[in-house]
Amino acid sequence: MADESRRSPSFDPSVVDRLACPACLGKLRLEEGALVCAACGRTYPVIDGIPVLIADRAAEPSH
Repeated sequence: MADESRRSPSFDPSVVDRLACPACLGKLRLEEGALVCAACGRTYPVIDGIPVLIADRAAEPSH
């Protein structure tokens, strides 16, 4: 049996459809370990398997 305390937590991609961008309420998609808003382009990090859905901590899209 694997030692659960040694596994790094991972984000469950099946919950992405239930989440929305806190800044504009747009649909989010999972890309390279981060959640990206399809509407406004903000990128939200996923840290230790937990999405950080705080608009002030999101990376703004580059134009």
